[in-house]
Amino acid sequence: MSDGSVGEQDPGGEHVSPVDAFATWTASEPVPLDRAALAIAAHCRADQVDEAAALAELDRLGNAVREPTPTAVVELLFDSEGFGPNRARFADPANSYLDLVVSRRMGIPITLAVVTIEVARRASLELHGVGMPGHFLVGTPDPGTFIDAFDGRIIDRAGAAAIFARFESRQAFDDAFLAPTPSEAILLRMLNNLRTLHLRQPDAPSLVAVLELLTRLPGCPLDEFMRLGQALATLGRPDKGARVLEAAADKFGGSDVEHLNQAATRLWAQLN
Repeated sequence: MSDGSVGEQDPGGEHVSPVDAFATWTASEPVPLDRAALAIAAHCRADQVDEAAALAELDRLGNAVREPTPTAVVELLFDSEGFGPNRARFADPANSYLDLVVSRRMGIPITLAVVTIEVARRASLELHGVGMPGHFLVGTPDPGTFIDAFDGRIIDRAGAAAIFARFESRQAFDDAFLAPTPSEAILLRMLNNLRTLHLRQPDAPSLVAVLELLTRLPGCPLDEFMRLGQALATLGRPDKGARVLEAAADKFGGSDVEHLNQAATRLWAQLN
């Protein structure tokens, strides 16, 4: 996907690829959600991502919020500015790319939530993600009040429970589902959404791009490295896949080393 033509610059002026920028942002404290989400778009798409334009529009929207309240943010984004759900093409990967969500005014719950959080932050209002199973929400300073960014409305706990019941009929609602979700977990959920889309509609280069980002997240499990190695082999790059697995063996150590090195050996054998 991305050839590194879109990315950051380090203090010395050197170009940094989107995947390296993503790793830098996710290791930051606090994690700049807007920058990391834009790095996802830059790495996973073949076309150029105008990061500066997306950030400038988020700045403009933040400055346009009339007062630092959830109501004012909702009114601006979902009434005045026309943000809303892309119901007709919910499975379109574009719904997961922050720059396109900002420019097209359409997205899915999690990316519309990111827009809401980032616009509110610029308006001096701290909101947070709420990773409720089935439907991502936005939390507010009032622990009993939430924003459903997909439908552009403010809801209470009962409203959140009603949404949950529509999507998760096999388990009971738990207040723990409304706990704040850290930025790293938001980014992980965005990437998992993209991975699921590319597995349903096989697209090996896009899947590799997503896995390359997943494996740069702190605490990424071993299985993702295995998937990346195999996906690279599917693209005809078993050598690169083997190197990924060997690097993972050095990273994980312990009892995982033999398993990873054996998988790497199998990929090297494909070159013979």
